[in-house]
Amino acid sequence: MKNILFDLGGVILDLNVNATLEGFLDMGFPKELLEYPQNIYTDVFYLYETGQITTEVFRNTIREITKQNFSNEEFDAAWCGMLVGVPFRRIEILKDLAEKYSLYMLSNTSPMHIEYFEKMFGQTAGFALEDVFTKLYYSYEIGKHKPDAGAFIHVLEDAGIEASETLFLDDNIQNVKAAEELGFQVIHINETRTMESLGFGL
Repeated sequence: MKNILFDLGGVILDLNVNATLEGFLDMGFPKELLEYPQNIYTDVFYLYETGQITTEVFRNTIREITKQNFSNEEFDAAWCGMLVGVPFRRIEILKDLAEKYSLYMLSNTSPMHIEYFEKMFGQTAGFALEDVFTKLYYSYEIGKHKPDAGAFIHVLEDAGIEASETLFLDDNIQNVKAAEELGFQVIHINETRTMESLGFGL
């Protein structure tokens, strides 16, 4: 194994999606917007997370759907409410692994979330993501979304790495299965199998 490809949310970053859903509920959003992320493939969230619309268009589309005239600040706070934080132990693990392997990230995410997360990570770690990751692949930048095979193939081709030499960690079992079918070594991260439980034995 030469490389490790990380998912972000649920692996490195602790998430609380219910915090965002509760924020949406408090803002009076309709039922269909309270089904995120299950509805990610068919609606505005998918368009935003694959870079097909800008943050401004994303907000305005939500305004049209909900018939609510909320402020940018109010919506942004709810949308980013799911981003809880990065335990310092995981940062230490990343630093250790970066000395032994080439680290990459492939995340289904949006510009707003990444701006918020990168500030959060820097404040906690004291250094930037680029200091430990060889390259970061965000769905809104590459226009591809896990578990689509194209997202994984993009990483392999752009980074010039082999799936068989790469370990993939994700908390979404569909993403894990898709990567395994492409020849990646895989670990499904869950409540009992976390980065902390894997430790430095990777």
